[in-house]
Amino acid sequence: MVSKNFKSELDDVFKKFSRFVKASQYRQHEQDRISNATQVSIDNAVSACSASGEKRQELLSDARENADKAADILLQLYRRLADDYDRNWRRDIINSQLFAIPEQEIIEAFSLLAVLGQTDIPTRTIHFLMRVPDDYRKTKASLTVSGEAYVFGLLDCVGELDRVIFNSLKNNQTEFLKRIFKKMEELYTELERFREFPNRKDPKIKTKNFANLKHRIDVCGGQVFRCRKLLQDRGIL
Repeated sequence: MVSKNFKSELDDVFKKFSRFVKASQYRQHEQDRISNATQVSIDNAVSACSASGEKRQELLSDARENADKAADILLQLYRRLADDYDRNWRRDIINSQLFAIPEQEIIEAFSLLAVLGQTDIPTRTIHFLMRVPDDYRKTKASLTVSGEAYVFGLLDCVGELDRVIFNSLKNNQTEFLKRIFKKMEELYTELERFREFPNRKDPKIKTKNFANLKHRIDVCGGQVFRCRKLLQDRGIL
């Protein structure tokens, strides 16, 4: 009887482990799709800053389309895991930080678009348009990311604004540069207080000495300083 119970328990654990492995593999595949979509979104948003007219609108529209696509993929992934895994999927998979990177990248992409479009920086709950299956229509949807993903995503956004400012200097867009730098500085000021939690790790950075939250904030501080000096040297600030 003892052996039978013992075997039954192991069979149950083995099934759970197997489901976890399959769920993790599927999650990795979808994470790659999310990363590709957010990278296209960010690159197009940055490129739009040095473009004009129809090309600028085309790039921004495509950036938004890909940001929505990334959020849609993540939301569908959540739903799929709830069906294919079990009721503990959030505890076992999300809490193991497996969703940290895609959530972070989505916050980065949506925040960058918000700054460029002069709209509010998103909260932890992202609102977007998702495609209706087997239809061309879209419907409103939302998803909420973790606190860590939110903070690191906003730090990544500061880094992208550094790129926006550097790439836009040649076009002499004085008011645009002032506005972007003001928002960059505002974001950094709000994030700076998180220095006191250095044990929080950036999942996108694998090098141990450069992964903690304090270091990431210091890097952003350096980017803000560099942009301020560039703009001051050109008489913009």
